[in-house]
This record gives sequence, C-alpha cells and structure tokens, in this order.
Amino acid sequence: MSARIVLGLGGTVDYEVRWDARAFQALVDSHRITLAELQDGPSPVVDDERGVVVTVLRAMRHGRGAECYVSDRRALGSLGSRLAHVTTLGGTCVRAALAIERLGVPSTVHLVSMSQEVRERLPEAVEWVCSAREDSLDPHLIVQFPSGAVIRLLDGQVEADRPNRVIAVNDAPNEHLVLADELPGLLARASAVLVSGLNTMKSREELGTRLDELARALEAVPEGVEVVYEDAGFHDDSLRAVVRDALGPLVSLHSLNEDEAQGYLGRAVDLADPAEVAAMMHDLHHVLGAPAVMVHTSRYAAVTGHRAEVFREAGEAGCRVAATRFVHGDAYGPAEYAAVARSRRQEVGLRLAAVPEVVGAGVLVAPGFEVRSERPTTIGLGDAFIGGVVGRLAGAL
Repeated sequence: MSARIVLGLGGTVDYEVRWDARAFQALVDSHRITLAELQDGPSPVVDDERGVVVTVLRAMRHGRGAECYVSDRRALGSLGSRLAHVTTLGGTCVRAALAIERLGVPSTVHLVSMSQEVRERLPEAVEWVCSAREDSLDPHLIVQFPSGAVIRLLDGQVEADRPNRVIAVNDAPNEHLVLADELPGLLARASAVLVSGLNTMKSREELGTRLDELARALEAVPEGVEVVYEDAGFHDDSLRAVVRDALGPLVSLHSLNEDEAQGYLGRAVDLADPAEVAAMMHDLHHVLGAPAVMVHTSRYAAVTGHRAEVFREAGEAGCRVAATRFVHGDAYGPAEYAAVARSRRQEVGLRLAAVPEVVGAGVLVAPGFEVRSERPTTIGLGDAFIGGVVGRLAGAL
C-alpha cells in the first residue's frame, strides 16, 4: 500500500448556523443580556443555552473565536432548533482532510465516533478508521458571525469588527478519544501525520494514558516523515501543559493560532509589530519545547526553529488553502486554488517577512493572501490551513 497522509485524532458532526441577525437578536432579547456580562473574554465552559449566547456576544465584542463545553447538552438541541443550520462534518482532522481532498489529495482520518451522517458525507478519497464499536451522534453547534454584525443588548449594543465563530460542544466520544487498534499500522505507512483533538479531553488520568498510547503509536512513523501537532481551545485549560510537555519531543512542528499563542505567553502581542512578533516566536519556541513552532494568523504564518524554511513553505500552502476556503467555502477545486495564488499578498505579512528585526531573530514569515468575499466562510479556516501545511509536507501540494 502506498504512503498516505494520516490525520487524527477525532471528527465530529457539526450544525453550522447560518447567521441570521433577527433570529440571534430574538435569542439575545429572550435572555435579557447586559454589557456588564461581556467584560470578560469567552469562557471555555458554560452551563446552558444562555451561556452559549453570552459566549457568542463576548467573542463578537473581543474580536476572537472561541470553543466552549456546554454542561447541559440539551442546550445544543434547543439552539439547533431555533437557529437555521446545515449539517456538515467537523473536527480538525476531518476538515483538513476535506480541504485537501477538494484539491485532489487523498488521506486517511482517525475517528472516535461514527454515524450515518459521517458515512454519507466522507468522500471516497478520504479513508477512515474508527475506535467506536457502535454509532452515536453528538453534534457540535457552530455560530459564525460576519464583520459588522450588530446586536442590541438591554443597555447598549455589541458590534463585530471581524468575522469569526464560536463552537459549542458536549461530545463524550471525543472527551475519551479512544485510539483505534489500526493506528500504528497506518502511521507506519504515513507520508505526513497530523495530531489534533486532545483539547476535548477532561480527565487528567485518562489524558495521560492516551498520550502514552499515542507516543507508542508514533514510534511507527517512518524516519523523515513530519509529525505536526495542531493546538486548539482546551475545554480544561489546565490540561494544555500536559499535552504540550508530552508532545513536544514527539512532533516535528507545533502549530497554533494567535489566540492560543498569546494564551501560552500570558500577554497580548501586536501581531503587526516586528519586535513583538520576534519576541513572541522566540518565547514560544522556548515554552513549547517542539523542534519548530508555527503561529498562523489571518494575515500570515510565522515559523521558527528546526527546518524553518521547510515549514515556511508549508505555511504558505496553508495560507493559500485557508484563503481559498474563506472565499469559496466548500465550493472550490484546483482552479480556485490556483486563482488565489495570483492574489496580492497581505501587506503586514510582506513587511514582517522582509524586516531585519524578524529575519535576524530566525523567524520566517509566509504572507497570507489578500482576498475578499461578501459572504466569507469563517468556520474551519485553521483546519483548512493545517490541511494545506500537511499536504505540502507530504509533497502533495
């Protein structure tokens, strides 16, 4: 059997909410929300429907995306019935696989749950293995809002200055993230490997066991094949360091977005300032412990560490796939991907890529692509990005 890209560790069924300002306004009105409730950033854990609505408003006000665990899973069904949505497949590994499948790149995904919704929607070029012994359905609710969206509160209003999304979940199979017996065999034939999904686990003891199992499985990866860890919003943030410390020595590259990067550092970073970007990358390389670190933003991907030039080129492919999805959603192929390559590059990324303060610090920058859309897709951009990264590392893009 020929080598294949292997993407893990868990997928989901998603309810993607189509933004409807009137419908969401009605939800906000029914919960009588005030500005004082939006002072803090989005919470990683909420109790109920009201908590999800507050989290979306906080994300809008603070200009960031978020993922939250919803203690009462009935709230997800309630919101799904009140907000128009489409059913899609999610999880970083699955969205990454779908992003590159549209460009003709096959892969294999590792799943921890299965349902008819998944079987019907996975294309033939995306093979799968699954650790689940029976079907289950635990949909994730994703609310994406456009730039300029305005929602009234009891004592004011909130306006989104950029498009983004909030993911609300209660998903037992992904909380346990059981590994399939077939995983080591898949990894032994891998051309590139993605590790993701550990952010959904809740038990420290179970997480430790899973990381030990994963470490043994990764021993099968052929020499020279890159292993990438894609970070995410942890439902229990105290477990982030456990995963970081375990995976640092096992992976080639630790990839994360700007929010996750600033969370590790405990400080805000001006992502357009050369000195601050150089310091961010230097400090992250020290904190994360992986051979190389990549931070991806809406305007560029920055890399430092071992084989940085290889990963910068992969970051450029990632930026291109993400920009293609931003403009076209799921409706793209090689022609649309090629067209994005002819777009202007993001000015901030171009400047950072050339300034001596950044280059001299050993930081390489892949500028993003300047693209526009009246109805941009904000769900799965990070997943599309990492799909492009892994596709390039496998030599398929």
